[in-house]
Amino acid sequence: MNLLQMSFAGAIMIFVIIIIRTLAIHLLPKKTFLVLWRIAAIRLMIPFSLPSALSVYSLLARYTPAASVIKKNVPKTTGQIAAVSSGISNTKFTSAISVEAVLWAVGVLVCGVIFAVIYWKCRQEFRVSVPVNNSFIKNWISTHQQKRKISVRQSNRFSTPLTYGVFCPVILMPETTEWEKPNLLQYILTHEYVHIRRFDSITKLGLIVVLCVHWFNPFVWAMYVLANRDIEMSCDEEVIRLLGEKTKADYARTLIRMEETRNGFNRICNNFSKNIIEERITAIMKYKKASIFSLALAFTSIVGVTTVFATSMNTQPQQVESVNPDNETEVTFKPLSIPQISDNFGSFFKEDGRLAGSDISKVQAATEAQSDSIYGVPVEKSSVLRNDIPETNVIYFDTEEERDRHFYALEMNVEKGLDRYAGFESMYTGIDTSAPVTYIVK
Repeated sequence: MNLLQMSFAGAIMIFVIIIIRTLAIHLLPKKTFLVLWRIAAIRLMIPFSLPSALSVYSLLARYTPAASVIKKNVPKTTGQIAAVSSGISNTKFTSAISVEAVLWAVGVLVCGVIFAVIYWKCRQEFRVSVPVNNSFIKNWISTHQQKRKISVRQSNRFSTPLTYGVFCPVILMPETTEWEKPNLLQYILTHEYVHIRRFDSITKLGLIVVLCVHWFNPFVWAMYVLANRDIEMSCDEEVIRLLGEKTKADYARTLIRMEETRNGFNRICNNFSKNIIEERITAIMKYKKASIFSLALAFTSIVGVTTVFATSMNTQPQQVESVNPDNETEVTFKPLSIPQISDNFGSFFKEDGRLAGSDISKVQAATEAQSDSIYGVPVEKSSVLRNDIPETNVIYFDTEEERDRHFYALEMNVEKGLDRYAGFESMYTGIDTSAPVTYIVK
């Protein structure tokens, strides 16, 4: 899969997650959405996916008729083609790809620099903080230590608590913190402790990386915003679970007191308050202990979305229908061993499995290829010389009828939900079907 295919598949999955989130935000545990966002991020970053018969792409290929079917008498310069001819305007094609790659790289660089500058400024502010060593903090740290050493500091540069750091996490408190209110401190410190325990700093950094790579995809920006919200709401949910449902009202009032306008580094550092304060308070007040039904619904949602939208079309070889030009179908199977010709121009054979019988020496000696001999985009005869014919990813046919019958069979495969090249595996040995393929009638 190339970057655009990865981004498109990810966008579809993000759209589905947004719908589920809208409909079931108060029905499912908030961890459900964190898992779904992580799966979507993985889908956006890996260049492959597992094939599945239950994939939405398999279902669409199975039940959606082909856009058009190649008939017996297809015009020489028009019709459905398997791929754009790579032998046409190679220079322009390469140039276009280079421009796109440069634009993408510039976008990645700009996004990366912006986030790096924000984080650098954030770190500069952190350096002016001072440690907190009062009795309450010492007691709290002694009961909440992990393998990673946690420290609490305070600064006059911030008005809300936040957490930063991965290996040596720091809870940064504002200088105006009311240290004489232990209940308030308990809510704040527990919230930040949950962030530390879940490694939310790494999760947010991963979201930034995905955003930088897919900066051109608006659905990825939506995922970045909503995933950050869900990290906070899941953290709120865990705090209520740890401290008890009776603390919901007091905890919600704490959020209101700690609200502030968003700072530039809010998305990098785990901070206590967001602009989504109303959504968080609503979620807190509607919190209920997870039931068997909600857990089952969450599991079903995760498995269903992953199976249907994170997988690709099933490409397992299946029975092939050989279609004749008279629209009469006859179910046949390809021979187990099909005679073929393997050379620099690829492997090819006739529909009945017999050798194509081409004379390779004559093909290589050709000085000019007529425009009506190339199945694809029409070109000027004078512009398609022997040197312009690519050396790889080329398949030759003896007659136009043989070529048209082959394309017709490919389209019927797609229409019936099969892999496009099912039954023609030997013919496409050595052919990269993910790249443009040139089909030429000798």
